[in-house]
Amino acid sequence: MSSALAKEIRALVDLYCSEPGHREAMLCALGQPGFVLHPEAPRRAGTLTLEVYQAISGALSIAAIQGAAGVELQMEAAYLFDRVADRETGSGQGLSAAEELALAITMQTCGAAAACEAVHRAKGNGVGLRPLLLLFENCVRACAGQFMDARLEKRNVATTDEALNMTSLKAGSLGRFAAEFGAGLATDETETIRLCGDLGFNLLTYAQLMDDLRDACPVVYAEGDLARHKKTLPLVFFYDSLLKSSPPDGEVRTWASSGEGYPDTCLEFERSGARVFSAIIAEVFLNRAKSNLVDLRGRVVEVKGLEDLLDSLVGSSARTVVVS
Repeated sequence: MSSALAKEIRALVDLYCSEPGHREAMLCALGQPGFVLHPEAPRRAGTLTLEVYQAISGALSIAAIQGAAGVELQMEAAYLFDRVADRETGSGQGLSAAEELALAITMQTCGAAAACEAVHRAKGNGVGLRPLLLLFENCVRACAGQFMDARLEKRNVATTDEALNMTSLKAGSLGRFAAEFGAGLATDETETIRLCGDLGFNLLTYAQLMDDLRDACPVVYAEGDLARHKKTLPLVFFYDSLLKSSPPDGEVRTWASSGEGYPDTCLEFERSGARVFSAIIAEVFLNRAKSNLVDLRGRVVEVKGLEDLLDSLVGSSARTVVVS
């Protein structure tokens, strides 16, 4: 399933990117670590689309694979936009921010074209334009999350409610659009599409919260969200704990503005309860996703693939989020 998705994405890039230099840059960008054509890429969004479609239809189709590739390209565009916003441009390719933005727009446009073609192929399932409308509505919600993320970064403080809202908009909406699009290609049954959307929202919000925990205080200072003063849920909780607490008598608390004080700041992060708090919130979304799977039984042909996807997300999160 995953290899078919990667093959389709390469075919789409070859189809839509006719200028050789542009096409080569696209394939290089998509082959970077963390992106869809890298051998170890998780391909969460496209896989979710495929699993939802297969759960409802009982088997995959060309429309499903093409639609999943379109969804994954939209996800990669969002990832690249996010990276440019975090000023992580180039990544060894020597690309400027302007070049990476151009590639992100290309990914988004190729994804939209593939989604349109998938809907056209799936019209035998009684599919109209509704899946496309759902996809773009959820893309706009995800953009609202990206915008909120950028705004929060300009502020000195944020609330945990704001951080969670930003995460659920930014990541959860992408999960909803992946799942609802896959469901919309397979059926026109409104409640089934809604339940699949809820599942995607909860799954990817959970996954993002666990990613934020992993990235809060990694071993290397320059690679972590703490160094960037990000407003993710665990770090907002940590910042808030610093504001509400006083340092021990005779001591002065210093912010790790450079790598020198980083180990001490990470130790304070662990002591603050931020990791436990964020893990509990993530568990809430995981349990909601499990409840969504229960509700889908009887409405779909088979939920095993979706259950396996949930288990793989939990397993990968358990391997990457460790207390240092």
